[in-house]
Amino acid sequence: MTDENGVTQRLSDAEVYSFALLLPHAGSGTTWKQMGITLAALLARPDLLAAVRDDRSLLRPVIEETLRWMPTDPMFTRWVTRDIDFHGTHLPAGSVLHLCLGAANRDPNRWDRPDEFDITRPPRASFAFGGGAHICLGMHVARAEIATGVGALLDRLPNLRLDPDADAPRFIGLYERGVTELPVVFG
Repeated sequence: MTDENGVTQRLSDAEVYSFALLLPHAGSGTTWKQMGITLAALLARPDLLAAVRDDRSLLRPVIEETLRWMPTDPMFTRWVTRDIDFHGTHLPAGSVLHLCLGAANRDPNRWDRPDEFDITRPPRASFAFGGGAHICLGMHVARAEIATGVGALLDRLPNLRLDPDADAPRFIGLYERGVTELPVVFG
């Protein structure tokens, strides 16, 4: 990688090895949590659930909208490596910076009706998988796993629906978000 000063930096063998060990495990928790969020969003909207059952091409916009609307990782922490003035605020080196990417995904200057779940939105990139040098390398695998998992559940449990006698699913977590439980009935 070449930095902003034109200096080329390469990962050491130890860094490559540790990164390779990280990849198989890094996305598993976030993927199943995002799958739960996607299922909760679908099950709470029976008309949309029926439409997705009938037309699986709708699953992709459902996944993209849940990633924008309720991402598994809405917050990240970064450390400031050098003194910097950022939009009028001085950030000294060593400071801890908490970034709320989930708020960017609901920015009313970028999204119409940002708090609504709407799969008919025109496609637009969100920060659900980060961006730039910090973009999630497993984002395509995560999308495929969510689509495969949700599709398999709809195939195997054609009458899957929220349990009408249970409390509605609750979304919890600031650094890792998910549903507390997803009480369903089928059959």
